[in-house]
Parts: sequence; structure tokens; C-alpha cells
Amino acid sequence: MTTITPKLIIQFSGWILMRIPTDPDPTDEPRGVSGYTFAFGDEPDLNRQIYFQVPANFTPRAPTYDLGVKVRSAVRIENQQTPIEALDLATVDLLNAPKLENRNWTLTTAGYEPIVPFDFLIKGKGITLFRSAPLIAEDPEKPVWQISEDILQAYGAAGALYEPATIGNATGIWDSVKVAAERLQALQAERDQLEKKKRLTPDEDVARVILEARIRELQYGIDNPQDRRIMARYFVERFNFQMNGKAKVEGDQQKTLKGKILYDDKNPWQIGFWIGAWDPDALSAYVTGALEIPYES
Repeated sequence: MTTITPKLIIQFSGWILMRIPTDPDPTDEPRGVSGYTFAFGDEPDLNRQIYFQVPANFTPRAPTYDLGVKVRSAVRIENQQTPIEALDLATVDLLNAPKLENRNWTLTTAGYEPIVPFDFLIKGKGITLFRSAPLIAEDPEKPVWQISEDILQAYGAAGALYEPATIGNATGIWDSVKVAAERLQALQAERDQLEKKKRLTPDEDVARVILEARIRELQYGIDNPQDRRIMARYFVERFNFQMNGKAKVEGDQQKTLKGKILYDDKNPWQIGFWIGAWDPDALSAYVTGALEIPYES
């Protein structure tokens, strides 16, 4: 009889924020100059940070997606599959200002960069799970620029992969030009409403400037459908690695998970996910994947 190793499989997905400068702008460019992403008007600077949840006191560009990553399913596998209701729609987050560490091709080739740091948190009903994935477990504080390219790529993406069917099946977005055109129409309507006013408040005038800038970028993409403003939406970056860093579990595991999670050095967690459907106007992307956690009954 085959023995099945007990494990907990947690599937997650959602739209994230990635307010990143883009080549050929330098990594630390705060506003956007020569790439295809920009911070307009009174918007905060581009900071390269990946947000699985909308940060406090921040208003995303509108219209946008339903932002936030959540658990979509969680099952305990041990001879049979048992749903874990305590994790239904649990919040999934990355902590401590994670960034895609490419740095204009100086650390890795574009599309192969890791996310650093990778501190993964799930908050469910009566249970919280946390684990990190340091690039070097024995020296988790070592600066990323001092780490070999082999290690960076072991935790990095497997390239920027053209997968329109993957994007379409996951998000319902099959036609990137159509998405840009619909966004353009919505922004033009908003701008036209402002321009009907005889006098704009200072805030409304800033909003008008931002709308004009976004309209200009969207129009350029629509007029040049092979441009990155359009084509970027069809690509994914896939990640798959072990999480063997610090771990913490809070809550009654037996009650919520029907078992005990293992997270010592001999029991790493395995995570696989992709980020794609990059929208350079909304500064958003879609993420979906699964986390596998060993446990004992």
C-alpha cells in the first residue's frame, strides 16, 4: 500500500500592486523618465515594492482591479482531501518591503530576478502562518549584491514567458488592446467631466494632469500594439523554490488545521507561483500559486 506524505496545500491568487520603474530608467528612478511607467502629479514615488495587499493611506489609480491576494482553497491531504475552512479567503501578504531584484541587469538577466526579501504571511480564522525564504539560510542578512548569480537565479523567476492563454484563463483578459482601449475611454470621460467645470479646485487640477498623462500613455500603446505598454500584459514570470527560513504559527492548529504543521530545518515548505498580466497603467499584476506545507496528524 502506498504511503502518502501528509501535507497542507494552500492555493492563492489575486491582483497586486507593483509600482516599479522600467528599463531603461535606473532601478532607483522615483518618477519615471525614459521607461514606460511613471508616477504622475501628486502620486507617491515609484519604489519597486511588491504589495500583495493595498498599503494603508494609499489610493490606487482608478479604475483598477479588485486588489488583494487571498487563499482560494486549502486542503489537507492524507489518504483523502479535507478542506480547511479556517483558511477560506485568508489574507496572503509579503512583508518587509519585498522587491524584484534585477537592478538593470546587474544582478540577474531580466525575467530571472528573485523577490527579496520573501517573507510570506497567511492570516486566516484563528490561525496565522508565516515563513521566510532567505537567499542564504545561514546568512539571511547578507546584502543581495554580494550573493552569487546562481543563488539569485535559484530563487528567481524562470524568465519572462509569453503565455497569453495562461493569462486569459486566469484573469479573463484575452485582448490587451481592448483592456487599454476601455481604460482610455473611462479616463477620457472622467477628464471631460472635469473640463466641463468653469473652475477647478487645486486637487481637481492635479487629477486632470494625471488623467492627461495616463491618457497619453494608453493612446501610445493602442497606436503601437507591439509596444511594452500592451505586450507586457501577455507575459508571466514563474517562481518555484523551498522556504527554509524563520517560521511562526499562531493559533490552535489542531482545531483549525486538524494537525500540526512542521517547519524545522528538515521540513521546508515548497512554494510555486507566477506573476503576470502586468498592467503598466494600473501598476498592477496578477499572481496565482500554491504553497505546500508538511504536517503530521
